[in-house]
Amino acid sequence: MNIIDISIIFASMKAKTTAKTFLLPILFSLTTICYAQNNNRDSVVKAIMAQHHIAGLSAAVIDSGKITWAGYYGYQNIAQQKPVDAQTIFVVASTSKTVTAAALMQLYGNGKFKMNDDINQYLPFKIINPNYPNLPVTFAQLLRHRSAIQDNIPYMGQFWNVNKGDPTIALGTFLKGYLVKGGKNYDATKNFYNERPDSAFHYSNVGIALIGYLVERISGMPFEQYCKRYLFTPLEMDAASWYLSGIDTTRLAMPYNYNDSLKKFVPLGFGGFPDYPAGTLHTTAAEFANFLIAWTQGGKFKNKEVFKRNAVQLLTPDETNLGYYTWFLRGTNKGELIYNHTGGDAGVMSFIAFNPKTKKGILFMMNSYLESREAYIKLINIFYYGTL
Repeated sequence: MNIIDISIIFASMKAKTTAKTFLLPILFSLTTICYAQNNNRDSVVKAIMAQHHIAGLSAAVIDSGKITWAGYYGYQNIAQQKPVDAQTIFVVASTSKTVTAAALMQLYGNGKFKMNDDINQYLPFKIINPNYPNLPVTFAQLLRHRSAIQDNIPYMGQFWNVNKGDPTIALGTFLKGYLVKGGKNYDATKNFYNERPDSAFHYSNVGIALIGYLVERISGMPFEQYCKRYLFTPLEMDAASWYLSGIDTTRLAMPYNYNDSLKKFVPLGFGGFPDYPAGTLHTTAAEFANFLIAWTQGGKFKNKEVFKRNAVQLLTPDETNLGYYTWFLRGTNKGELIYNHTGGDAGVMSFIAFNPKTKKGILFMMNSYLESREAYIKLINIFYYGTL
């Protein structure tokens, strides 16, 4: 069984953030949700936030197909003294990839492609690895970060470093210019690894962005519109959007860095980047929990099928030794194996996870970047178990 240690993913988040700097409101019922009343959980979270300068945090726990606990801490906007609450929207960075993969698997469940298909069958241009021109890139490779498509950090940094609103370049235009020989931003040595496709794991934001574009090509709809119609609406994620233009920005948590010399939080503003399916999902904790509920309930939300069960099981099988896609696998401090995905960009951090056996899951999102791996893991365990 191939277990990816969280330190690997934590390191990849750190590398990316270094390069970058470098909903209809849910009405909660007290009968179904315990508001942050667990003193041990509260005290641990607040201590970590104070010690590591986390501006705001929102979290949710799911079990048996429902939200069983939700907690809101700190501020979504410090200057306005606006606290984080159930309606606060966060950008969740790379945990967005779980939703992008789910969108593609929805199409898989409907028989629109096969996992080992050459993706060039579905694209208006041809993507060829210059080092292995006769080997195809497949859907399975993209979902497992084994496509040999590389994030060209110096080039991508020009987008990642700037928070100036939504991307102005279309997803397909960006990918064609990056991945097709002769393209404006094509680089045979920096945009591809000199390795056979499927031979090695290399975390790839551009690869996940390509999944988003494949959703567009197969469905015949822009990725944002597809997600809105076929994921966000049935999952009651009414506040969710990949774009700033699609959300109520008065509810959006401002990303912050903490300036040690000035002893204060510095707002970073809002922005996006052309590989947006890899990291710009905006949502609330409760709405993201709806996605996690559906995923842990065999693809159903409120008894309505959103994803085919076979698609869910292929991506994240109950028997973890069967192999899995996009999500990663780690052990908790009590030895449980959980599928998980981390997220981190300048001024934001997130986490989503679930146990495939018990179907219990957690997620949290912050509007500050947490540098400490130890504190990050402590948050995972305190939210999952309610105690350390």
